[in-house]
Amino acid sequence: MPIPAISDADIDTLIEEVNSASTDRALVFDEARRVAIREHHHVHACPGAGKTTLIGFKLVLLARKWRLRHRGLCVLTHTNVAKAEILKRVGTDAAARSLLSYPHFIGTIQDFVHTFLALPACRSKGYLVRQIDDASAAAYMRSRLARRTKALLHSRQINFEVFLKWEREKLTICMPPALNSDEEAKRNAKDVKLRALEDGYFFFSDMYALGRALTSANPSVIDALRYRFPLVLIDEMQDTQRHQDELINHLFGDAAECTLQKIGDPDQAIFDGMAGEPPNETFNAATDLIPIPDSGRFNAIIADKFRGLSTRRIALTGSRPVAANAPFCTFIIYNDDTIGSVLDQFSAIVAGLPEADRRVVKAIGGRAEGGPLSIQSYWQAFDRRQANKGRPADTLCKCVRRAIELQEGPVRVHYQHLSQGLVELLRLGGKTVTGRSGGPVPITRANLRRYFDALEKTSMINALIADMLLRPTLTAAEWAEITETLCHICDIDIGNVAIAEYLAYADYAPELLDEAVLPGNVYLSPRGIPIEVSTIHGVKGETHDATLVLETKFGALFDIKEMLPFLINPALERPVFDPVHATTHASIRASFMKKMYVATTRARQLVCIAMHRGRISEQDRAALTDNRGWRFVDL
Repeated sequence: MPIPAISDADIDTLIEEVNSASTDRALVFDEARRVAIREHHHVHACPGAGKTTLIGFKLVLLARKWRLRHRGLCVLTHTNVAKAEILKRVGTDAAARSLLSYPHFIGTIQDFVHTFLALPACRSKGYLVRQIDDASAAAYMRSRLARRTKALLHSRQINFEVFLKWEREKLTICMPPALNSDEEAKRNAKDVKLRALEDGYFFFSDMYALGRALTSANPSVIDALRYRFPLVLIDEMQDTQRHQDELINHLFGDAAECTLQKIGDPDQAIFDGMAGEPPNETFNAATDLIPIPDSGRFNAIIADKFRGLSTRRIALTGSRPVAANAPFCTFIIYNDDTIGSVLDQFSAIVAGLPEADRRVVKAIGGRAEGGPLSIQSYWQAFDRRQANKGRPADTLCKCVRRAIELQEGPVRVHYQHLSQGLVELLRLGGKTVTGRSGGPVPITRANLRRYFDALEKTSMINALIADMLLRPTLTAAEWAEITETLCHICDIDIGNVAIAEYLAYADYAPELLDEAVLPGNVYLSPRGIPIEVSTIHGVKGETHDATLVLETKFGALFDIKEMLPFLINPALERPVFDPVHATTHASIRASFMKKMYVATTRARQLVCIAMHRGRISEQDRAALTDNRGWRFVDL
């Protein structure tokens, strides 16, 4: 095999280089991480394992020894965020920068499918590609459906999505089940789908089917890809949907010509199987993953408390030092009258942390709103759309000036101002994104990224935002250039009167009030400690100083109550998710376990849990206090 060998001496040399150039805590790799770098086994990396650092190290070491001119490394990620992190790591090393160009490839799985399979397939079929985006494709087709077909779909409240599927070794058109009983409507939908293909409007999933069709008609494509990429590395593998997983394995699995390494955390697979997609099983259900169980994110106390929530029973440990005089992990017990005091009580506990260890404080829950118990039950002002609660600027230019002229605070606060301005711009332009129900929903800061992902312009808007944030000044001429680029990226008509007014140049920033520098959904406690409130899905991948997990209810089940036995006894048998019967008690508990594991492994120093006093017994309290080291505060 042409893959260069990496030795422990190579790893030690690079670690020494990194540590000598950094003022942060010295980097140390244990044997599990060294194995993941030296070898190419599939890896189960625990929360805070430093997965991006590990991947970056491996790529740098391989790049320094790579001598093949026409064969390269292929690194695939699940999201553009993960892609950007890897590109950033690679870009800091002179030798590794060679990985940014031919013959190497670093990108999302969707990028890879488009580049090497789907777009060549479209060209071979004579398709003109105008848009690859679920919302655009659905809108194009919906506008051309017969009234009868539209009425049938509307009466069943069915989202219109007619996509290509690779089934039984041929391309088929997959219809919404609501049309199966009406031949006329089905014919109409099929005709419109064929017209959409001819006119160049595709769903994301269409590209996977077209890719499979290409490899079936031209098996040499697979041989060429295996030759081109002797090593394929997949990041965040746990979030990969089954159709993506199947294609990856079809191309690179069990191939003598190339090596496939998957890295991720099956315990955190809370996006796998969403929106009706079947979960991937070759990674998330695999039994031969090499574990990296030690987390540099949190301390041993936190690791011990939440080890019982690991579905895969990873032997979780934590290597971060415990903060001096840090408060104990605490259950905040409330009743119906005191639920509104939970956030204040949490802030009182957080106040016991040194100031440097309480800069990122969050309260999170599984259910955002609705039902008898959600995040809104604890704080009615919570808005899942993440609307900014501060005074908004009346033009985007003022919004940019506000971000530029803020001299203090983290970059993310500055970014909040700009992203809120972009939300307003897109709202004025009549733009929407596709919601979970399949219909169009307003753009908010929470779903803003999805809009640019759909346009495949995320990297462009990120580059423009960075440019705006780093400008020392902003002249009228510079602003004119920015607005022209912005309208192109956002697909916005600058000739629209409302948009033109919002994009007008301003030579001053609005007055900055205290509340203006807070992002949306931030609860400012009486002690002055800001607590950002979010969903569990919204904080996946984040690191906090302190986290409060709020109990919520789904159907008839309360998530914390269902997970309490595993906090008491980590050795209990884990519930198993059954995708065929996703609403059984066992499947729901399995889903709760992954969400609770994600929620409780965000914090460096402190985790608290809010729970109703009627759902925890005195016996459970005693077991948690005496055997597991918890403290209780009863409101």
